[in-house]
Amino acid sequence: MEFVILGLLLLRDLTQYEVKTILERRVSPFFSASLGSIQAAFKKLEREGHVDRREVADGGRIKKVYSITAAGRPYFFEWMLAAADSNRLDKEVTTKLFFLGLLTLAERQAVVAALVGKLEETVRQFEAASAEAGRQPAPDPYAEIAKYQLKTLELGLYHHRSMLSWFRSLLEEIEGEARRV
Repeated sequence: MEFVILGLLLLRDLTQYEVKTILERRVSPFFSASLGSIQAAFKKLEREGHVDRREVADGGRIKKVYSITAAGRPYFFEWMLAAADSNRLDKEVTTKLFFLGLLTLAERQAVVAALVGKLEETVRQFEAASAEAGRQPAPDPYAEIAKYQLKTLELGLYHHRSMLSWFRSLLEEIEGEARRV
């Protein structure tokens, strides 16, 4: 959540409510958040010196408007250029993709190449787990349960293979842009 907020603040200063609205309208298919989680992320970012808050009068009401600090900018870009966390791969992949346009062409190429590598590693892990599961038949009373547990593994493999294919295409597109420059 904190990197989504920082990325949005790179574009313009925002209130917590505006962040929630942007998440609901533009990012909701892959990222949802409650106002409570947004508030907690802002508190953490403010405590760590990555965002500043100022109060602005608006029609008789006081609004808290947040902006990214000089320390918050490199913090965000370091995260963008860092390897994706395997435990949060789906969320990190989509968040990094959403903010890819903030990077230079060379940085975009490096980030997408790293994501392709991480997805290839994940697909290999799913394939190994699938092969191992296929070697061990379940005892009869558990056969029906095991069938759907294996289907869950199959779905995960399908999902990650699809993402890998899509990101390979994106990488080819970015590499094409780099050759034209």
